[in-house]
Amino acid sequence: MGQAEEKIDFRSQVQPILSDRCFHCHGPDAKNQESEFRLDSQENILADLGGYAGVVPGDLEASELHARIHSEDEFAKMPPPDSNRSLSEREKRILDLWIQQGAEYQRHWAFEVPQRPEVPDEPLKSSAWPEEVKARWSANPIDQFVAQRLIEEGLSPSPEADAATRLRRASLTLTGLLPPAELQEKVLADPSDSTYVEAVDTLIDSMAYAEHQSLRWLDAARYADTDGYQNDNERTNWPWRDWVIQAMHQNMPFDQFTIEQLAGDMLPNATDSQRLATAFNRNHRQNAEGGALADEFLVENVIDRVETTSTVWLGLTMGCARCHDHKYDPLSQREFYQFYGYFNNIGERGIGRGISANPTIKANSPLASVSPETIASRDEAQKALEVAKAGIPERMQRWLADYQGPQKEDSITWASATLKDAQLKGDGDLAIEGDGTIRYSGGNKASEIVYNITVQPKQKSLTALQIEALPDDAFAKPRQLAPSVNGNFVLTRLNVLRKGKPIALQSATASFEQDSYPVKNILDDKANTGWAVFGPDVKPEPVTAIIRFAEPVSLEGDESLTIELKFESQYANHAIGKAKIAFSDHADAGKITEEGLNADVQAALAKSAKERKPKELEVIRKYYESIDEPLLKAQRQLAKAEKQYRSEAGPEVSVMVMNERQGDDAPIYLLNRGQYNEPVKDEPLSRAVPAELFSGDPSAQPSNRLELAQWLVSRENPLTARVIVNRMWQDHFGVGLVKTVEDFGLQGEVPSHPELLDWLAVEFIESGWDMKAMHRLIVTSAAYRQSSVHRPELKQRDPENRLIARGPRYRADGYSIRDVALQASGLLSEKAGGPSVKPYQPTGLWSTVASSAGIRYKQDAGDSLYRKSMYTYWKRAVNPPRQTIFDAGSREVCTVRATRTNTPLQALVLMNDKTFLESARHLAKESLQAEAKDDRDRVASMYRLAIARPADEETLSILVDNLQFFRKHFADSPDEAKKLLSVGETPADSSLDPVEHAALTSVAHLILNLDEFVTIE
Repeated sequence: MGQAEEKIDFRSQVQPILSDRCFHCHGPDAKNQESEFRLDSQENILADLGGYAGVVPGDLEASELHARIHSEDEFAKMPPPDSNRSLSEREKRILDLWIQQGAEYQRHWAFEVPQRPEVPDEPLKSSAWPEEVKARWSANPIDQFVAQRLIEEGLSPSPEADAATRLRRASLTLTGLLPPAELQEKVLADPSDSTYVEAVDTLIDSMAYAEHQSLRWLDAARYADTDGYQNDNERTNWPWRDWVIQAMHQNMPFDQFTIEQLAGDMLPNATDSQRLATAFNRNHRQNAEGGALADEFLVENVIDRVETTSTVWLGLTMGCARCHDHKYDPLSQREFYQFYGYFNNIGERGIGRGISANPTIKANSPLASVSPETIASRDEAQKALEVAKAGIPERMQRWLADYQGPQKEDSITWASATLKDAQLKGDGDLAIEGDGTIRYSGGNKASEIVYNITVQPKQKSLTALQIEALPDDAFAKPRQLAPSVNGNFVLTRLNVLRKGKPIALQSATASFEQDSYPVKNILDDKANTGWAVFGPDVKPEPVTAIIRFAEPVSLEGDESLTIELKFESQYANHAIGKAKIAFSDHADAGKITEEGLNADVQAALAKSAKERKPKELEVIRKYYESIDEPLLKAQRQLAKAEKQYRSEAGPEVSVMVMNERQGDDAPIYLLNRGQYNEPVKDEPLSRAVPAELFSGDPSAQPSNRLELAQWLVSRENPLTARVIVNRMWQDHFGVGLVKTVEDFGLQGEVPSHPELLDWLAVEFIESGWDMKAMHRLIVTSAAYRQSSVHRPELKQRDPENRLIARGPRYRADGYSIRDVALQASGLLSEKAGGPSVKPYQPTGLWSTVASSAGIRYKQDAGDSLYRKSMYTYWKRAVNPPRQTIFDAGSREVCTVRATRTNTPLQALVLMNDKTFLESARHLAKESLQAEAKDDRDRVASMYRLAIARPADEETLSILVDNLQFFRKHFADSPDEAKKLLSVGETPADSSLDPVEHAALTSVAHLILNLDEFVTIE
């Protein structure tokens, strides 16, 4: 075709050149332009540059762009030689032809609202393809778009794959597992189209489908079981993961799925489920390090939400506009922070452990099945408890009027001990002050602190020890009791040593206890519990702990004692900053009577009603609640109901969620250079989506997070439907119609089939955002059902199968590979939901990054070892190594693009990982226990179980030869057989011949290492 006849398409030919070679210096980022000339709009390319223009439509000689791209002058040539960018002769020719043909400038394709194109049936009808192929490729609209492109390229499709291969492929891409045996039998018995479609429906209705599709969403949502950063504390957002699985299983429409996750808390009369859904945007990393700045990490958290939301729903690299205008896409820095405004209004602090990083809710797995009777019983018990609590004031007044206290006893006195020495283990400084107190000054890494204080009591007989923590202005508010960020401490363990041996301690009471951190914890010898003193409305005031000895302690002469205080919290400097130590010899010091009537209660009760202070009334109220029979009865009833509910519902845990704060919205400012501490306060911003994406009246921009979520799934948004169906296509074909699934901007790849993408996007919307229907449409297409066998003519023309002239063929991900091995062996647990599990992992892997000695990987046992891989505990600092080696995302940030490598490490995993060796042993056991005529039968059955299709004769011959080799090997080395059969937690079957079992295990292991096993084809 001659130059004059060749029509240049701006979107597919010109715009990619301008974006990749020119926009870095002449694009949308106005503040970083190398010159005034811009190429990002029609107006800019035609602009008068002082008597000349960059582009003069139809006139090459008058166009400065033409002169510059052909110039040999290093100072005039574009792109400049030092830019590391250059134009090929072909690209120069395209730009010249574009100018000659009028320099039409079009808006980027992805920013136009998709319209449903006509299904192109004519090219297929008039093609020379066989009639049978035409008929097969005419049933599904997808195929007619694919056929049109193949015909344009002069290619023909591949034959349909055989029934077993089709079913295996569909099962792996829909569920991540092999098809169930009964489904295989059904399809092989009747390999018709209708049976295949019925099989697809069965797969889509399964829990395995919901779990596999949810796994993709977990990567996008950067879901993990820890907070990330250095401390990488455990978090418990897993009920949200189960919410996603439930939504996928119930086929929640994608628009509802979107709105509930982005703004479920803002829906009218939001349910617990809708609030739980919003954990999507609280799956970000959470910094709890001692030196972390709340303001800085609040900004980081919000920016993470912007980047995640824009990637998942818009397919845009919006994060590139954090510090300056986007260099390639029409996204300004101002618009970035306007979008930021939708996500900065939940009242979060920015730092702290995830489990307590408000806003949070308590939730259990939505997948748990709780009987209606159990729910009703718990509701009834909760109402009974409320009634009992409401009647306490009246009942307590009657009790007080009738109360006859014990005889008045001597008052309990305390004498301060003489402090002899103070030693510190850990970071910081511990000293004895002149006023007889101990003072601790915090350090940089003060997260495991031990005080050893040598004291000399003034009494000779001791019944109790008193430790009084004193406030000091040097410590942070509100508590001012410790050099921590909030003045709080966590005393985890306490020991009193006499001549190096611990004295038995009976009980501990305190003047104040933080919820879930009672003082009794200091006696349980556990590093992960403790006594803390924080709470709502706390003030700087002393708190006291009294520890009663099991027996009175008699001292000899000037004998001293050592008090050991351990502060093992992961939070820095959570250790008592100023303390006074005293002892008592009173017989009732620290004593708690059987009725709970301790000395403090007795003292309060001894006063008249007029004399009692508010704190004393509170002490009495707490005591009365411990003896009030109606309350105790209601509490027992609720405890019984809760126990039954919990046994059915599973644990209730803290989940980080979104919760729009009440009152005035948080202000929105552009951050200079993206720095948290450089807000441009002279120009407050309002919330808005980027103008290039918003086609309505600017005054009708979404005003809050709920309206944003609704706009994202509206017909007016040009991107969401395209982005989501493109990722669905990637799930099945291994690569999207737009290969850069994470980037639909100008640096992204143009669609291989643009009309098909738009047709699918509109179909998705008009189906009611039906996710199952879209997956069904794709996997029942003739394009998907083609044979994946490589054809010689395609190796050069289309090595990546972008034209779809054959079926998909690519390596499965690490999740599926492990799960299929367990499935083939019969070990796979099909339990859905619940807390994450810890299967086999190399010993000591966590130790190198553990923030404290108490954080170690504790392998699970039983069925938990064989749960599906999506439930594996995901530690951000040390990802599950098996998944990392097979290219899983780190879950540090949003990941939507599937990456695949082939490395020797992957082979080493398949050959040495306990899971695959144990699975091979059980696969061999299945074969040994099944009816088989000969070795060939046994090997064929293992192959079929592992790969879900029959082996060919050549493969069987090779495997049988290997079986004979291994038989001889293990007969000569029986200890090696025993060693192989001992791998894994499940015991070897002693009823089987160990040599035969080991030989078949080795062959099974070989099958689990085959290319056919790890490949979707």
